[in-house]
Amino acid sequence: MDYKQAVQFHKAAEAYGSILGLDSIRALLKELGDIWRALRIVHIAGTNGKGSVSCFMASALLRAGYRTGQYTSPAVFDLRESYQINGQWISREAYASCMEEVAAACGKMTRRGLRHPTVFEVETALAFLWFYRQKCDIVLLEAGMGGETDATNVIEHPLCSVLTPIGMDHMQFLGNSLDQIARVKAGIIKTGCPVVTAIQPPEAKAVIVQTAKTRRAACYQTLSITDSWVEGRTMRYRHPSLGTLRLSMTGSYQVENSALALQTLFLLRECGYPMEDDAIKQGIETAAWAGRFERIGDAPLFYIDGAHNLEAAQALKNSLTQNFPDMIRIGIMGVMADKPYREMLSVLLPCFERIYTVTPENARALPAETLAAKIRDRGVLATAQTSVEDAVRLANETAKEASGQAMVTAFGSLYYLREVKRALYEITENR
Repeated sequence: MDYKQAVQFHKAAEAYGSILGLDSIRALLKELGDIWRALRIVHIAGTNGKGSVSCFMASALLRAGYRTGQYTSPAVFDLRESYQINGQWISREAYASCMEEVAAACGKMTRRGLRHPTVFEVETALAFLWFYRQKCDIVLLEAGMGGETDATNVIEHPLCSVLTPIGMDHMQFLGNSLDQIARVKAGIIKTGCPVVTAIQPPEAKAVIVQTAKTRRAACYQTLSITDSWVEGRTMRYRHPSLGTLRLSMTGSYQVENSALALQTLFLLRECGYPMEDDAIKQGIETAAWAGRFERIGDAPLFYIDGAHNLEAAQALKNSLTQNFPDMIRIGIMGVMADKPYREMLSVLLPCFERIYTVTPENARALPAETLAAKIRDRGVLATAQTSVEDAVRLANETAKEASGQAMVTAFGSLYYLREVKRALYEITENR
């Protein structure tokens, strides 16, 4: 199987839908020799911040000398970005080789009368196989959706479980209340394995604490950071043991994400993974994560952010108002129809002078015309665009007319940010 064939198999697996549960992934991994049992895993679940927490940790572990695998989802810019070791994507050759073995295992399952694994189960099996082949010291494993019935939860004895902030998302799968969603996500807590949690809403915290108690898992909560500020349009904060930290990742929410990563790194150190303070600090400060309030343009300032639910929208609002209090803000927005976009608009519309709407290339996408009408109904200028390229060009031109006083932010869904980045690059290159 070459790389093109591997991608074709991956795309074909999308036809098998999204099915929660562990029976199928267990059968698939059994065909692969249950190689996950040889891996030392930190399991990360939650609503927002999973990828950023993983990124902070990976950067610090690399500085400390550990061969660190990262499995994140969804991929934003390339299929291979979901699989990284020491910050490097899986190669095309390794991707094809691993996918060939996973495809063969899927074939054995279907010949035995079992259902074909879903695309996420295929992706998860590929991650385990590659990390096993590459002899990773530690694997940072991000749950795809939920926790208890997520394919990644096939693991039994993680080094620790990590829970990022929990909010209302994927309600059609996880439940209609915060405590229902928290129960599903707390399903990654394993008997006798420690858990580290971000500061949570009271309903979610109660569920996590009770689940940890029932499963005899030591529970650690991250520090509440109260001394943070913006300097040079980057976030800085004072940590009680590491002093002042200067984050390369912008976005006010990265303070909380980095604090959760630090708490987990300190726990790993206590569990037998030595790390010097300097390595941890340098790793946290140099970490970078694409698509999370990422600056992709300078004249005018142009940011992309995968704010796709209510909590992420609030975090984006905080980042915009703290970092750019006096700027005129132009938005590009595309969302999925099953997301709480009305509530997101209530939070974010006060931040923008005008918004260009787009329809992300996804069956679940809300039409740009519908979104633009909803925005106009609330008194903000909005126009629907037939393509992401047109939206980027118009937003960029509008911001330029303000002579350095305006910026652009594309947000609402991770699914179209690759197109935004490509469109801005082409505009910049063709000047």
